[in-house]
Amino acid sequence: MIRLFRLAVAVGTLTSVAQTASANTKTFDNTDLGYRIALPVQCRHEEGPGTLEAVCAPDLDPKKSDDIQAAGAILLEIDAEIAPTDAKPYTEVEFRQELAEAVCGEGDTNKVRLENVSASKDDTGATFTARVVCPELRFLGLSERHAETRTVIAGKYRYRLMVRYPKDDADIAKPLAKAFFDSFKVTAAQ
Repeated sequence: MIRLFRLAVAVGTLTSVAQTASANTKTFDNTDLGYRIALPVQCRHEEGPGTLEAVCAPDLDPKKSDDIQAAGAILLEIDAEIAPTDAKPYTEVEFRQELAEAVCGEGDTNKVRLENVSASKDDTGATFTARVVCPELRFLGLSERHAETRTVIAGKYRYRLMVRYPKDDADIAKPLAKAFFDSFKVTAAQ
């Protein structure tokens, strides 16, 4: 009965998210790091040097989003940086090596699963994508979390985009992730 209720709430929220995705976003333009991205307005937005996050309650209630811990929330994040001029080219090996800690945090990174890892290159740069499964952390009260991640290399810029969510909130998080990734645009001159 509880599972059926949760499914009904998820379907209702999913429909609401899909219908209002574009109307309920705030666009952020970062001219220093050359990107534009849209984040849901129902989420708490946190900015730091090179980092922008949307911390969202699973039901997208703005009041709950203000209070929820990022580790257990639906988290949409972009980290951007300018690569040093003497940096060696970023490869799939580096991408794989940094995923566990960057997405799941410090802890037993041996239990992190990487799935659907891919890399593509074109004239403007490279894109690396993966799905990451973070193990349950009972001592912190965190259930298994899943993440979709994308690293984009464009000229001298590196952008790491991530959407991480509790496994049980996948129906709500996946349309948010699609809108988040679709909204990302490199605005820096190449």
